[in-house]
Amino acid sequence: MVVRSLVPNGDVPAPNDLIDLVTDVGGGPEPIDKWAQLGGRLGAVRRALRFTRPIEYDLLRQARTDYEQRKATAKPLPRRQGVPLTRAVTTPVRGTTPAVLFALHWLELGGAERWALDTIQLAKEAGLVPIVITDRASPHPWITRPELAGAVVVPMTHPITLGHDSALLNGIFAAYDVRGIHVHHNTWMYDRLPWIKSVRPDIPVVDSLHILEWRTGGFVDHSVIMSDLIDVHHVISPHLRDYLTGKHGIAADKVALSTLANLTTTDFPRAVDREDKGSGRFTVTYVARYHQQKRPYLFLKLAAELKKAGGDRFRFIMHGDGELAREVHSLRARYGLTDVLELRGTDKPVPATLAESDVMVITSENEGLSLTSFEATAAGVTVVSTDVGSQSSIVAKDLLCPRHPYPFISAAVRSITEMASSPDRHKRWFDEQVEKAEALKRLPHAKEWAQETYRKWSKS
Repeated sequence: MVVRSLVPNGDVPAPNDLIDLVTDVGGGPEPIDKWAQLGGRLGAVRRALRFTRPIEYDLLRQARTDYEQRKATAKPLPRRQGVPLTRAVTTPVRGTTPAVLFALHWLELGGAERWALDTIQLAKEAGLVPIVITDRASPHPWITRPELAGAVVVPMTHPITLGHDSALLNGIFAAYDVRGIHVHHNTWMYDRLPWIKSVRPDIPVVDSLHILEWRTGGFVDHSVIMSDLIDVHHVISPHLRDYLTGKHGIAADKVALSTLANLTTTDFPRAVDREDKGSGRFTVTYVARYHQQKRPYLFLKLAAELKKAGGDRFRFIMHGDGELAREVHSLRARYGLTDVLELRGTDKPVPATLAESDVMVITSENEGLSLTSFEATAAGVTVVSTDVGSQSSIVAKDLLCPRHPYPFISAAVRSITEMASSPDRHKRWFDEQVEKAEALKRLPHAKEWAQETYRKWSKS
C-alpha cells in the first residue's frame, strides 16, 4: 500500500519533498461483510433470517422490489446544474502533465471494472496519466493489475471531512492538466460534478453506464439527474439507450451506444464439440462475484435440485470470490454438494473454467448486459439467465428465467435437464445465442469510442 500526501491540511504547509509511505499490513485480503455491520436487535434478526433461510429471504426481497417498482411514478427525475462562481475557489496554478480523472466504484472482479481498467490502459496509450479515484470500501484486489502501472490511485475512505473533497480535487487540478473526467459507477464523483463544472467548466465529462438498478435506478438515474453536467453518456446496451432517450428525453446525440461484445472475445463458434468438455458429466458453472446482487446461494440451491433430479449426471463449478464466500462454503456442505461442486478462486483463469463447462448460469437479481455472457458464447458455453436488464439481447428466449427464486429454480432445472438429455435442443439454443451475440457485435465498439474520446482530449 502506497500513501502519498498531495494536499496540505488546514494551515500546515506542504512539504517540499513528498515521501511515499509503503505499509505491508500482512495477510491476505478480506472482503468487507456489510451484514456484520448491521447493529441492534433488528440487525440481528435480519442476519439470522438472511443466513439461515437465504432463499426465503430472497423471496421477500423480490416481493419488496415488485412493490417498489409498482409504486414508482413516471415523474421526471430532477436535474442538477452547475453555477459559475466568481470567488476564488480554484487553485491559480494548473499542472502541465496531461491527465484523465477516472472515478471507479472499486478495484474488484466485475464487468464494469474490467471495462474501466481497459479505458485506463487506453488513456495511457493516448499519452494521458490516469488518476483513479474509488469511493467504495474494498480490499481492492485488482490494485496490482498492470493497467494501473504508472497511474495515480486514490482509494477513498468515507466519511470525508467537510472541505477535504474540494481540497483533493483542487490538489489534482493544481498538479495535473486534467483533460477530461470519465465516471465509472462512482457516487462521490457524480455528486461533485456541480462543483467541478462551476469551477472548471472547461473540463469535459463522460460516463459509462451498465445497469439500471431496481427500486433506486442506481447509477443510471444518478447520471440522468446530473445529465446537464455530463457531455456524453456511454451505454453498453440498447435497453439503456432507450431508457435515457425515450423515458428521460436526453438528446440522442448525447448518448453513445457502443458494445463490450469484443472486449474480451473475438469470434463466436457455430459448432461446439461437447465431447471435448472433458469430465464426461454435464458441467454447470457459475462465474461471478459472491455478492448479493449475483445471488450465489441461488446457484447452490439450483445445483442441489439438479443433483436430486439427475444424480451423478451433473457436475458443478463455482468460480468467484467476495463477501458471501463463507455462506457459499457453508451452503455447499449443507446441501450435500461437496462431492459434485468445485470451488475456484479468482486466481484461476476464467477461460479454463469455461473450457470445461456446458452451461453457465447467471442467477443475478439484476444485470446490465453481462460481459461473461459474451465470454461464455466465445467458449461455446450456453447461458441460462434471469430475465433482467438487457440479458434478453444475448440469451436464447427459452433460457430466460424469472427473477423470483422458486420460479427461477424450476425453470432453470427444466431447461438444463433438457439440454443434458437432448443435444439437438442444446445446439438450437446455443445457435440462437450466437446469432444474438453477433448482432450485438455489429454495433459500434466501446474501445473505439474510448480511443477517439481520449485522442481528442490528448490534443485539446
